[in-house]
Amino acid sequence: MAQKVIRTALFAALGLAAAVLSAGPQLSAQDKDKVPDIKTIMSEGHKGTDSFLVQIGKEAKAGKWEDAVMHAKALTVFGEALGKNKPPRGDEKSWEKLAKKYNENTKAVLTAAEKKDAEATTKSLKTIQNSCTECHKAHKGK
Repeated sequence: MAQKVIRTALFAALGLAAAVLSAGPQLSAQDKDKVPDIKTIMSEGHKGTDSFLVQIGKEAKAGKWEDAVMHAKALTVFGEALGKNKPPRGDEKSWEKLAKKYNENTKAVLTAAEKKDAEATTKSLKTIQNSCTECHKAHKGK
């Protein structure tokens, strides 16, 4: 039973990732109504070598701007979605403030990638990475 639940959750996450990556900013109205949960945002956006943050950094360094912009657009979808979730713990006002900041930072990554500015892209990615501790300390539940 547990394996079936895990398998279903995995396929749902993969389906969302495929929709984001294939459609990028041209998500259908139906897809835009689906708000990714915090776990999906963090795992696909931040965790591991296939995360959007890592991919954008590699693509910017290699001058693969079309790919960097595509992944940055997907990251901004997550930036917009984070604040629509409820924090697992912590103060709602703090969550709103930090989620807004995250959203702004994901947009900065996109802007830098669209300008094909490797230095600004790297700086924007580091800003996001350096914000993890503050948010996790206040809101990550276990």
